[in-house]
Amino acid sequence: MKTFMFFLKLAFKYFYWKKFFYINKSKILTYSVSPKSRIGKHVVIHQKNYIYGRIEIGDYSYISGPHTYVDSAVIGKFCSIARNVTIGPSNHDLSMISTHPFLYSPFYKIVDEYTKPSNNNPPIIGNDVWVGINSIILNNVKIGDGAIIGAGSIVTKDVEPYSVVGGVPAKHIKYRFEKEVIEKLLEIQWWNWSNKKMKKRVGDFNNVEKFLESE
Repeated sequence: MKTFMFFLKLAFKYFYWKKFFYINKSKILTYSVSPKSRIGKHVVIHQKNYIYGRIEIGDYSYISGPHTYVDSAVIGKFCSIARNVTIGPSNHDLSMISTHPFLYSPFYKIVDEYTKPSNNNPPIIGNDVWVGINSIILNNVKIGDGAIIGAGSIVTKDVEPYSVVGGVPAKHIKYRFEKEVIEKLLEIQWWNWSNKKMKKRVGDFNNVEKFLESE
């Protein structure tokens, strides 16, 4: 009976991930993704990336490769995530007597069930966010729409919409546009447009003034 159940679970995983790959044209070398994960349309995850936990990825976002690591995160639409990026690495709870994971992982055969550490809230990445190569985004962080994370940055706190941050730890460098433009873009939320409207307006994306005038 145990052997039968083992192969039944194996078959379920095979057909689940076969469907996942087919719909999203994604390629993941190593993964342990929750079936509760939600992957949008036209998402591309290149080879040799490591995707774990419960993941939400919006339409048209892509994760370049190789060696990007994502552990339980919410990622919006039209995001560009570069190579060798780490998103949501697990933290060790400093408030407990020990920082070792035996306290919440059954792997060490001390506790029976896995319990999520209290300080591991997954990062939330907005829409149209560009995360540069070799960046690290820690847990408990929210990155606003249109933000840019400079290469090699370590993001330890929230990032404002349409801002550019960089460094270790990441600090505000500048805003991409004037305040009035940012407010208008956040109001328009072009990433929620239909495919038909996107095709009609694609020529306006290289001119901010024309883009805003047409709305």
